[in-house]
Amino acid sequence: MQISFNGIKNLHIGKKEYELYGSYVTPDSFVKQGNKNITEVKISCNLTDDSDGNDLSEFRKALQKSGEYYQINCINKHEPDKLELRLFRQDIKDSKDKITNSEFRINGRHILLKDKAQLPLFTYMAHLTRKIAGQPNVSQAQKYYSNLVNQSVADEAVKFIETY
Repeated sequence: MQISFNGIKNLHIGKKEYELYGSYVTPDSFVKQGNKNITEVKISCNLTDDSDGNDLSEFRKALQKSGEYYQINCINKHEPDKLELRLFRQDIKDSKDKITNSEFRINGRHILLKDKAQLPLFTYMAHLTRKIAGQPNVSQAQKYYSNLVNQSVADEAVKFIETY
């Protein structure tokens, strides 16, 4: 399905879910083993600047604010307007807590929230996924997947801010 709106072209969204057995770290720093429900969401699109939005410029500004590593490595060398945002989310439910860990990649590069310099990228990911989910011409499934990525971005940002 190709959808075009407000500076975002050729939108494709996909999701897969599976379960793995393995180790994980609890919030109280214990290593446990159990089932991990894995959810992967991929949002792929081409960003443009047009009369309705400056999605490409906003993306580049977020990269610039986040540091040279991201500015250089998160641009697709063959298609500079291409954005591939991936979420890898692990949900673990044990008898005490529900543990969720999310990992993000932009154009194949890990986006690590290790200091406040990366917050502009998280803000941009949240903005983009809210914009996609709010469009009337995307399917209910695409809205759900975009909102899932948006919630994961928010959860990771809150975890960072609480420990910063």
